[in-house]
Amino acid sequence: MASLLENYVSSSEAAQILRIHPFTIQKLLQDGRLRGEKIANRWLISRIAVDEYAQTYNPRRGRPRTKRKYTKRSPIWLNN
Repeated sequence: MASLLENYVSSSEAAQILRIHPFTIQKLLQDGRLRGEKIANRWLISRIAVDEYAQTYNPRRGRPRTKRKYTKRSPIWLNN
């Protein structure tokens, strides 16, 4: 039984490891972006899956910014 607990973490422990909100972990698990198993209405996540996700995790909020092709100060707007 001890080896099972060493290989898996709960969703709240995974949130502490990744330093994100527990609801974010729930969303990642439901979307399939983080692998886990639901047992007795609780999520168990392997430590390996948490470590793999931590390597690719980008802590920035929202969607990535895209650079504008032009602004109101660009020559496209000044010629009009």
